[in-house]
Amino acid sequence: MTFLKLVLPFALALLVRYEYGLPEDPPDQLKGLLKCLPILVLIAGVLENQHGNDFSLRLSAGLGFAAAGDLCQLYKGQHFIHGTICFGIAYCLYTAAFGLRGDNLSLGCLICLVAISIYYIVSPGIKGLTRPAAFVYTLPILAMIWRSTAWWRGSRHNSSSCAMFGAITLALSDVVLSNHLFQFPVPHSNFLVSSSYYTGQLLIAMSAF
Repeated sequence: MTFLKLVLPFALALLVRYEYGLPEDPPDQLKGLLKCLPILVLIAGVLENQHGNDFSLRLSAGLGFAAAGDLCQLYKGQHFIHGTICFGIAYCLYTAAFGLRGDNLSLGCLICLVAISIYYIVSPGIKGLTRPAAFVYTLPILAMIWRSTAWWRGSRHNSSSCAMFGAITLALSDVVLSNHLFQFPVPHSNFLVSSSYYTGQLLIAMSAF
């Protein structure tokens, strides 16, 4: 039942965010707070449950950068690149929380092959400097999936399962968004991106429980 202490406030924060935070244009301070509110609830839940150990601090820092990325998305006309950097840092911190080790290299290579294939499907629609930036952004996503999956293979407990599925779901959110922006319009893209994004963040936070 402990995880309900995280899930229920998070669900309430999502409800408030979509009830009072839409439409996002024009943006204002209240909409910025509401957009970040679900992630801020996750940070509070992780810190309260784990009492500041290294794992929870890294997860919380990652969630903090994700919240900053959410805020930048609200002003994406001026801060799209800043938001992308914030999300990349968040993924790096999640990776550090899951364990920076050199085991399961074959698994890492397999994940790289899959990701490179997806990248080359999406990349023809990406122009100019955005193309190498997209490749660099892909690296922390790969590392996050690799280390969470390696953790799951080594332990097979609920925490590692949440971490692995959360990392994969976050990556799916980025894949859908990238296809919608650079390749072809994805039906119901807003719903698919937001639902997979928040589900992924919730699962990663639940790995602390």
